[in-house]
Amino acid sequence: MLDDIHNHWKRAEAVRIKCLGVPTLDMDNVCFHLEDKSGGAIIYRHINVLILYRGRNYDPKNRPVIPVILWKPYPPIYPKLVKNVADGLTFEETKELRNRGLNSLPVMKLTRNGVYVNVGESVKEAFMTEEVVRLDCTHVGTSDCKRIGAKLRDLVPCIPILFKDEQIILGGGNKIMNKTPKFSDRS
Repeated sequence: MLDDIHNHWKRAEAVRIKCLGVPTLDMDNVCFHLEDKSGGAIIYRHINVLILYRGRNYDPKNRPVIPVILWKPYPPIYPKLVKNVADGLTFEETKELRNRGLNSLPVMKLTRNGVYVNVGESVKEAFMTEEVVRLDCTHVGTSDCKRIGAKLRDLVPCIPILFKDEQIILGGGNKIMNKTPKFSDRS
């Protein structure tokens, strides 16, 4: 993608980028990495559309060299996303939360290659009133469901409880978050 941006900058001063799918959950992170890796500046941002400006003194002959990866790196081993027993809860409490989540109404219905900018805010608002939230990801796919759940775990303080039948069940109400152990800041 960076090579495409630099090739486009040969002919025009700015490039329009439209983001879709899981990266739209955290657009601030996408903007930071695009500015950092390409050397340009984002001059316009609206929901999922960005305009990346190359700068006045851009020289295409002296652009940064992006190495071609001729080998495929090993996939990283991540810790288990959904634990059998959620932190600070018993097995029965976790099972009850899963059943309540499956029987509750979904907060949002997500589509494949959709724009998920407001999902984090909607989940936070839902946690104000409920302990368990369900997201309906019917046509998203299981890998994207898990990526969305992992991203929401970091953005919204919550615990992924279940991924089943393309449904995401998240726990994060006051009762659940008060039971989970807090990590102290190391200063």
